[in-house]
Amino acid sequence: MQASTTPSAHVCTTITFKVHHDRLQGYTDEHLASLWHIAQANPAPYGDRDACDFAEQVGREIIRRFVAQTGPELWNHQGRHATRVQAEAATA
Repeated sequence: MQASTTPSAHVCTTITFKVHHDRLQGYTDEHLASLWHIAQANPAPYGDRDACDFAEQVGREIIRRFVAQTGPELWNHQGRHATRVQAEAATA
């Protein structure tokens, strides 16, 4: 990049990111978050297949990691709950 010392000069920087889609699982959480922002800021036209596929792959990896680190709801629905609800409805 070359910058001019004159006040009216316009400076433009082009930044290109090269991402290996098959290596998303190996990137750190911080890097993956950056890739999400890059995917969303991509100047490709709305509906561009490559841009959409990339954003979807990054998003799915973020979700995969979140779900893997989140414990399931274990006791939200149990058989005795239905019996209790029916009994409460009968006495109401």
